[in-house]
Amino acid sequence: MKKVLLYFGSFNPIHKGHIALAEWVVEQGLCDELIFIVSPQNPLKEQQELAPEFSRYEMCEMACQSSRYPDRIKVSAVEFVLEKPSYTINTLRYLREQFGSEMQFSILLGADNIECFDKWREYEEILRDYPLFVYPREGYSVEKFADKITFLANAPLFDFAATDIRKAITNDESFTDKVAPAVAKYIIQNKLYK
Repeated sequence: MKKVLLYFGSFNPIHKGHIALAEWVVEQGLCDELIFIVSPQNPLKEQQELAPEFSRYEMCEMACQSSRYPDRIKVSAVEFVLEKPSYTINTLRYLREQFGSEMQFSILLGADNIECFDKWREYEEILRDYPLFVYPREGYSVEKFADKITFLANAPLFDFAATDIRKAITNDESFTDKVAPAVAKYIIQNKLYK
């Protein structure tokens, strides 16, 4: 059974922190493959500040290719074909139906998501059926569901988020050190976040 770790998110845009975390998880042997699941519409987030879903997918593809493990760190557009908004439980059920005989799925998420995890649709089923690996996020605790998750205390922490990158772009400040070179070029060429 291939161990596949799913990393859900808007990736708006994907940055070096996301990729460093993915590389670290692979190096820790937590999975055979890590897959970024680009969410076209997170039901808990505002829609208007998102770059187009295919732009975010393409940037993820470029970032994965530039990682140290391009054969093991990949991206999926599976949520683009499922009903919107994107509920994690629907995606998990779909993936299990399609690939459950050959893949074992687990989920990677930030401590910020654990704090609101009980707002997720049918979160009890996710907790019951899928191992959750939680990485630290500044200012968030993991006490909620502590007995049900694996806390990755040593995961690499970055002092910036996608929000900071979007803000820098809007203010014509430098951001290229925070994303893969191909992603920076794509953002500039496509005038994203302007």
